[in-house]
Amino acid sequence: MSTYKVIGVGEHGKFFDDDAYRSAANYIFDPEKAAYVGGCNVASAETAAQEMEQTAVDFGKTKGKKVRHSVLSFDKKENVAPEQADRYAQEIIRHYAPEYQMIYAVHENTDDTHIHFVMNQISCVDGHRYQGRKKDYYDFMKHIKQVTHFPVIPVK
Repeated sequence: MSTYKVIGVGEHGKFFDDDAYRSAANYIFDPEKAAYVGGCNVASAETAAQEMEQTAVDFGKTKGKKVRHSVLSFDKKENVAPEQADRYAQEIIRHYAPEYQMIYAVHENTDDTHIHFVMNQISCVDGHRYQGRKKDYYDFMKHIKQVTHFPVIPVK
């Protein structure tokens, strides 16, 4: 079964540092791990971290948590090839595309194909901060299931 995990939940100070945009993007876009990369509301993978940071600066929201990093992992039995995971990722990020900058990378450096997502916590539309409410979380999980047609287990 697929699993979905939000990274840093319960870790005080995770992704609050001034380097959060760059370090998260560099991690997921690492060429030794990433087979496919993409995003929404950013010009390119190369400039994504800078663009996300600039959005926060433009709206005066440079304090607080910078990014939401999450991982969708596919069970080996689901037999999801990296190419298919890339197509899934392109559809999955549309959930937040109306308001947020989001980048993704499909990794194949472990036994299971998985997708890393990094979302700017600051809306590129009006500068409001992502609240991370439970309803949104479950709506996103439902969206993932609709895209992949796999049941998804949340992991803490």
